[in-house]
Amino acid sequence: MTNKRRGWYNESTRHSLARRGVKTYVAKGKKLKIGLPSFTIDKIKALNQVAKGDEWIAELIMLGGEIFIDDIQISDLQNKSYLRWNTGDDERDIGYIHYHPDGIIPEFSATDFILAMKIHDLRKQKKSYPYTVMGLVFSDSGRIYIRMYGIKPKKSRLEEFLKFENEMKTESGMKELLDKMTKTGELIKMEEVVL
Repeated sequence: MTNKRRGWYNESTRHSLARRGVKTYVAKGKKLKIGLPSFTIDKIKALNQVAKGDEWIAELIMLGGEIFIDDIQISDLQNKSYLRWNTGDDERDIGYIHYHPDGIIPEFSATDFILAMKIHDLRKQKKSYPYTVMGLVFSDSGRIYIRMYGIKPKKSRLEEFLKFENEMKTESGMKELLDKMTKTGELIKMEEVVL
């Protein structure tokens, strides 16, 4: 009888998420991928149809290891959110997801990272879910893509992103800092989902 090892050896982040009930798997390129349930993916598709080319943003909550979309706002104003992030949200939110329609760069902006950091500060269940999820939905050549990051930033990072916000930078303009955050464990880049 052979002893076969089980578990996620040398994959502490994945093990930590799975231990808390978050479904994960590793895709081809060895990137962590959070398993979005089919009903959440269906809701994203429906939101894109209802929004008719406008931006939308929604809270992400975790229930029983599944990610749900909650409190949705559709707006024709760019980079504006009137969602309330404090009434009960601090107990159940794990992050947010938003849609960039055609004409908006399909990258996270510095403003998006600042929002994730503010949500991270508000969250009370960081012991159970240490990373705050930030999601971006965009279209390219008729296909829908979902890019997701998990962020657990150092306190000093907010100032750096505020400077980038003044310069209106997106991911490609912040690559050096994002790579540094990935190396320090403050940022987890997840595999893109294609719908």
